[in-house]
Amino acid sequence: MKFRYLGFMLLLALAALIGSQGINPAPLLRVLGLDPSLIGLRNPPLPDATTTDGTIAIFFTTPELVYPDMEEGRIAPGFERALLADIATARRSIDLASFEYNLRSLAVALAQARARGVRVRLALDRESLHNPLMAHWAGMLQQVGVTVSWQEDTGFLHSKFVIIDQRIVWSGSWNPTINDTYRNNNNLLRMTLPALVANYQAEFEQMAAGVFGTRKIGVTPNSVVHTGSLRVENYFSPHEAVRPRLIDLIAQANKQIDLLAFSFTDDAIATALIERHALGVPVRIVFEQRNARGIGSEHALLREHGLDVQIDGNCYTMHHKVIIIDRRTVITGSYNFTSRAEEVNDENLIIIHDPTLAVAYSAEFLRIYRQAQSPLRCQ
Repeated sequence: MKFRYLGFMLLLALAALIGSQGINPAPLLRVLGLDPSLIGLRNPPLPDATTTDGTIAIFFTTPELVYPDMEEGRIAPGFERALLADIATARRSIDLASFEYNLRSLAVALAQARARGVRVRLALDRESLHNPLMAHWAGMLQQVGVTVSWQEDTGFLHSKFVIIDQRIVWSGSWNPTINDTYRNNNNLLRMTLPALVANYQAEFEQMAAGVFGTRKIGVTPNSVVHTGSLRVENYFSPHEAVRPRLIDLIAQANKQIDLLAFSFTDDAIATALIERHALGVPVRIVFEQRNARGIGSEHALLREHGLDVQIDGNCYTMHHKVIIIDRRTVITGSYNFTSRAEEVNDENLIIIHDPTLAVAYSAEFLRIYRQAQSPLRCQ
């Protein structure tokens, strides 16, 4: 373990050097065993879907997951290369908030950005430092001058987002970790709507000032954003109520509700789904297997009321927190369907009213739903 991280420290130092000197890093990265495409030296891949105006793009990890995951066989997935390509274009600032963190390619990209004079700030959950990989990841970035604000409270900094030059924001269910990149089902949104970027920037500034969880104040600057036919809602808990809006949207469904739940213990949201099902609206739910039968899970209650409830078939983790309503509205973000997400943890939620993205999310739901019906044979 010690020698692995000495090597990583060397890698970060070399990244800083090549970034500051303007040297083409591709040959050096190949010697170090890294694909040059990881830092944006090639054109980034296309997303799985975009809104009509191109301001929101969606990436799913599921299509590129390989089972069993073996370190020596890993190939950087499209979303990772696209994110790192964006980071490689940064000239002024990069702000990142995350619950967990150990993805080496991201550390390299952030170190390179810092070396070329970009202000790089992180907001991280201190609880994750119990994991040695995450402790080293954070420590090495601090050593190259990256500023870290730590969530010290009993709640989690569970939000996950990256803001680049105050013009691009990436967010979704994905943490910058090996597991979330190569093993777990996740979704990521790349957003360039200035109003949405401003929302995330305002949220990060409170974190950068050391204000987290229930101590945060104010409301989202642009909670509802209209652009052409696109309408987006954006909320941050716990200083904003999210649950009432979710229940309201569920109550409006008249064709179909599909839900992917890493963790689902919220009684009020479960009741809203049961009521809609009783009125004849089909409801399908896939629970992550390790949480489905945990304390407070709504799994048994929903099954008892006749909803179509499945347990996921990924041998690793189904990490989505997604609701799709009538194939027109998508609810996603870091927000699990729990009281902690509503009342304690730092979370973000995006509601996108756009049929094109809803169709893409519906396709992702079907991939996971079918795998739940025919699970992988786990070793």
